[in-house]
Order: sequence, then structure tokens, then C-alpha cells
Amino acid sequence: MRKRQVVIIAVLLLLVVLAGCGQKKENSTDASKNQLIYASESEFDGLNPILEETNVDALLFRGLFRFNEDNEATTDIAQSYDMSDDKLTYTFKLRDDITFHDGKPLTAEDAIFTIESILDDNNASYLKSDFTEVDALKKIDDYQFELKLKRPFTPILDKLTVPILPKHAFIEEDMRTASFNSHPIGAGPYQFGEWNRGTNLTLKAFDQFYGLQPSIGQVIFKFIPDSNVRAIQLASGEVDIALLDPNQVAEMEKKDHLKIYDIDTADYRGMLFNMQNELWQDVRVRQAFSFAIDRAQVVKGILKGYGEEAYSPLQKHAFHNDSIENYSYDIEKAEKLLDAAGWLKAEDGFRYKDDQKLSFTITAPASDAVRVNMANYLAEGYKSIGAQVEVAALDWSAITIDDTDAFMIGWGSPYDADHHTYSLFHSSESSLTSSGYNYGSYANAKVDELLEQGRLSTDVEERKASYLVFQEALAEDPAFAFVAYVDAVYGIHGNIEGVKERTLGHHGSGFLWNVEEWKWNDR
Repeated sequence: MRKRQVVIIAVLLLLVVLAGCGQKKENSTDASKNQLIYASESEFDGLNPILEETNVDALLFRGLFRFNEDNEATTDIAQSYDMSDDKLTYTFKLRDDITFHDGKPLTAEDAIFTIESILDDNNASYLKSDFTEVDALKKIDDYQFELKLKRPFTPILDKLTVPILPKHAFIEEDMRTASFNSHPIGAGPYQFGEWNRGTNLTLKAFDQFYGLQPSIGQVIFKFIPDSNVRAIQLASGEVDIALLDPNQVAEMEKKDHLKIYDIDTADYRGMLFNMQNELWQDVRVRQAFSFAIDRAQVVKGILKGYGEEAYSPLQKHAFHNDSIENYSYDIEKAEKLLDAAGWLKAEDGFRYKDDQKLSFTITAPASDAVRVNMANYLAEGYKSIGAQVEVAALDWSAITIDDTDAFMIGWGSPYDADHHTYSLFHSSESSLTSSGYNYGSYANAKVDELLEQGRLSTDVEERKASYLVFQEALAEDPAFAFVAYVDAVYGIHGNIEGVKERTLGHHGSGFLWNVEEWKWNDR
């Protein structure tokens, strides 16, 4: 009898333990039990955020400041800051409880090192123009430092969202060839796991993250350059998230396990005029090709309504100027401008000047179906004004933008008006002479002056006035033929919770900005 009682008690204890285990699994916050697979449109050259911008930056790294749900820069690693009355000196106090993924503390030296590395010409950082107004940096103690400006620079807090790099990871290493670039160490909610070149990148939840501990244990970036393959794998459940082409949305909406997010962006597409090509040096020619675009049809046909016509780089900004020339579709105006520029129609329907045919090639990345479709549509439409236009859809590895005749560009920013304007349109940012993004070598003295006024003025209304006039000057002397703003339409597994929408940047960047708050509601 006693033996039987012992057996019964043992069985009961086992059932209790099993029940407890079941309960633990059901309510588990053990992040290693689940993962998130993101269909990445492209692979990165490296993971150093001051050398290349990627969609993993927000997961691996953190900055002194961070953009919130309203795209406003708020304190993050910086606990607080003070600004002098003359707006030239900023004193930052950092949190003292933050460690990098290798366990080393993040200190003021790391923040100073990051800014100095951006300014170092040897590193050729694409962010240099964001920090050229920095005059001096001084460490006060381990968690405080001072930043002095040459002149008041209103966008400085936005710029300080730049990820902080660990100084100790670059000892006796060249920034551009450092091992860090393929095995990064950050202070974000996820740390580097494994990078299988050409296949995927795995990030693991960082259990010492100072903010909200991620619920999802692994985020895997699966490199799938073909948009059709991305859609197929999203539909089959092989990936959990994918950025969709507009013509894929209707079919994905039919999938019961998916949720569709149609998100507003500051992401525009346009045709870049390469000013090294003599054709574009006559402003009348650039204006003519801007008038010869049926933007409404692009939005309706190619974007399936997921976007809007574009006419300015600040169209989605509070400083937008809605009274500028927006180049409404007008073939007659385009023809008159080309006539005035000396490009005359011949019997074959094409235009010639000094026996030279009006012809050029639009280059577009083959992996971006929307840009290729836009390029083809523009090329076909330009026949009506007597131009012979070819389209070169090439792999990114075969594209050097500043060597093209014209390029289907994708840019835009939801942040300060200086962001993605100065680096794109200021003459000092030509990609031929700097690490800037002015791939078309555009130069306009008035535009330069207005961009400088906009970034250096401390009065909101004065800044707005500068950017309003900047948009007028850019419209009169276009660097791009703006075509359309493109919504970011993401397909996501319907059981993912915690996504917070905000206006996104170019190529839908920023969608993963709060991924540490995401969770699976069935895992």
C-alpha cells in the first residue's frame, strides 16, 4: 500500500512539473524560441554604419539621439544635454549603464571617436557633410563630453542619431578594411550572429540591452534580390516580411496569413540628369524632358495608386513649397523648349542638332522592377518629343551612377530639411570629388547659398523661407526630373504584433525601427 502511495505521489508530482513546463512554454518570454525572417532586397557590402547605410543599423546600433514615432530626434544614449546661449557649444551627458555587445562600456570616448572618424578624410564617410560644422570635441569625464560648432547648426541633434562605434574595436585597424565591417559590435537590441555571404545574415537578441529586451530571439535577413521570389516566399511562409512591388499587393491581400501595411514615405523616384553629359547642360532641355512625363499615369499604372506625383525633394516636409513649377504633363511646352534649344525634328520623327541625334540611355537597377518600369515608360513617352531613349537595366555591380547619361534615382528623407538635400544638390557634394551623393555633378550657386542658409539659420521661419526659395531655384534649374513618391507596401505575417508606423525614408527604410517591441502572438 505504502509503495502504491509513493508511486501515486511520484506520478502527481510529475504531472505538476509537466503542467508547469507547459505553462512556462505558453507564457515564455525566452526570445531564443522564435525568429523573424526578413526578405532583404539586397545584400550589403559591409555593416559599418558610417561607411554604408543599411536596414540593419537600427537593430545593431544606437546613437546619442534616436528618431521617435514622429521622426523627431529624442535622447537615447545621451541622457541629457545643454546648449550655450550662442548655440555653439553642446554638453552631453551619457547614460552610464550601456555596454557594447562585447561587454565593454560605452563612454564619451566612443562618441567622440565616432564623430572624429566621420570627419576623417581617410575614412571617406558618406556622413561627413553632416558634421563639417563641428569645430572641436572635448571629453569632460567618462560619460560627458563637449561639442563646439564653428557656426550655429540647427540640424545637429538630427545628425547625432548616427550610430556610436566602439573605439576599442579599431585599434591599429584601418576603418575601411577593419574586421568590424563584417563582424560589427554595436549597442543595439540585437547583436551580430552569422553572415553567410550571398545567403543571409543572422542577428541575435542582446540580453544586456539597456532598453526593452527583444521578444523575438533572432532576426534573419535573407538576401532575395528578385522581387517575384520575395513575394513567392512571403506567400509560402518561407519569409515573414517583404517589401512588395505595387503589382504584387492585390495577390498578397488574398493570403489569410498576411497583413498588408501601406505606409506613407518621403521616398521619391526621378530621372537624374548627369551634368557631365553635354546634352543636359542646357536647362531648356532638362525642362523639356521634365514636362514630357505623364506622372499621373505612372502613379496609376506602374504604382497601382500606391504613391503620388512628385515635383520636389521636400514635398512631404513641413517646408514644402506648393507653388513651384511642378512640370505638369505638357508635350507642347516640351516641344517648344527643344525647338528653342536648337533640337529640331527631322522627317524621321527624331530631333537633331548639328547632325547629332537627340538620344541618351536611362540606367536603372535590374533588381528594382518599379524603377525599370518607370525608365521604360519614360523612354517610350519621350518618343513623342523626338528623342531616342534606350534603357539599360543592369545589376548594381555593373552600375556607376556618375558614368551614366541619366539614372532612375531613388531618394528622400522624413527628417530635417537638410537631410538628403545638402548632400544631393550642393556642388561640394559631387561624387567625383567627395563622398557625397551628388552623382550628377549638379552645380547652382543660388542653390548652394540657399542650402547653406537653411542649415545654418537658427530661426524656424528663416529656415523655412530659405528652403521655399531653394525649391523654386531647383525647379527652375532641375537636377532631376521628379516622377513620383512611392508608398512602402509591406506584407507581414499576420501574427506579428507591435509594428508602429511612421513616415519612412528612401526605399522604405526605417520600417524595422522598433523591432525590439515586436512579438509573435502565437509563439
